[in-house]
Amino acid sequence: MSRVAVTGGSGHAGRFVVDELVRQGHDVLNIDRVDAGRVELLAVDLLEYSATFAALDGCEAVVHLAANPVPDTDHVVGAERFSHNMVTTFNVFQAAVAAGATRVVWASSETVYGYPFQTNRPDSLPLDATSRLQPQNAYALAKVAGERVARDMAATSGVVFVGLRFSNVLVEDPTVPANYAAIPGYWDDPASRSFNLWGYIDARDVATAVARSLVADLEGAHELPVFAADTIMNVPNQELVDAVFPGVPLARGTGDFETLVSIAETSRLLDWHPQYSWRTVLGAG
Repeated sequence: MSRVAVTGGSGHAGRFVVDELVRQGHDVLNIDRVDAGRVELLAVDLLEYSATFAALDGCEAVVHLAANPVPDTDHVVGAERFSHNMVTTFNVFQAAVAAGATRVVWASSETVYGYPFQTNRPDSLPLDATSRLQPQNAYALAKVAGERVARDMAATSGVVFVGLRFSNVLVEDPTVPANYAAIPGYWDDPASRSFNLWGYIDARDVATAVARSLVADLEGAHELPVFAADTIMNVPNQELVDAVFPGVPLARGTGDFETLVSIAETSRLLDWHPQYSWRTVLGAG
C-alpha cells in the first residue's frame, strides 16, 4: 500500500480513479475543493505553491487530474485557462519532486493531437503516441507544455512521469452530461464527432489506466493515449475518413471500428486494456 495524492479526486473522472485506487489498497488523499466522501479530503489552492508542497508531503505518488475545464470562448478566457492549468500543473510537478514522490501520473489530453480539427487535419490515421502534435487552443497548449515540463523534470529528478492523453470520458449515469445515451444521435452525421477522431473512453477504464501507471515498470517520462478500443460510431472507419478527412491515409489493416488513436503502446507499457465499449453498455452495434 502507498500514500497517493489525487488532485481533482471529486471530479468527473476523479471519483472513479479514487475508488479504483482504494480498491487496490492505496491510502488515498483527495485534493479538491469539493468533498465527494470515501477518502480523506484536503482543500488546497494549487495556484499557491507552498500550500501544494505541504499537501504532497509524505505522498509516494501523485495523480494530477485537477484543471480548469472552461472552454476557450475568447482570447481572455483562453489566457485565464492557460495560466491556471499551466501554473497548477507546474506547482504539482515541482512539489511532487521536492516532496520525495517517486511517480507522477497526470491528465494530458487527446486535444494535443489537433482537436477540434476544424482548420487542420491529421497527417495519417490511426494516430499514436508519436504522432505530430497540433494544439489548437489554450487548453491543448497547456497540455503540450505540461508534457515538456514532465520530460525535463523526469530527466533531472529521476521521478517517473506518465501523461495520459485521455479521450472524452463517458459514464453510464444519464444525469451526467457526458454519458452513453447520446451516442446513437451521432451516427447519422460522420462529422458530429470528428473533433476527436470519434474517440471516447469509459471512466472505469480511465481509473484502471491510472492505477496501472502507478505500478508499471517504467523510467523517465511517457505520454500515452487512453482511448476505448473502438470508435463511438457504427459507421466503418474508411467511410468516416472519406467523408470528413478525404485524402488522409488510413493504415492498411485498421479494423472497421478500431480506435483511430492507437492504444498499442499504452497497452504494452502498462499492461492495460480497455474493458468497456458503448456496444456492450447500450446493447447496440
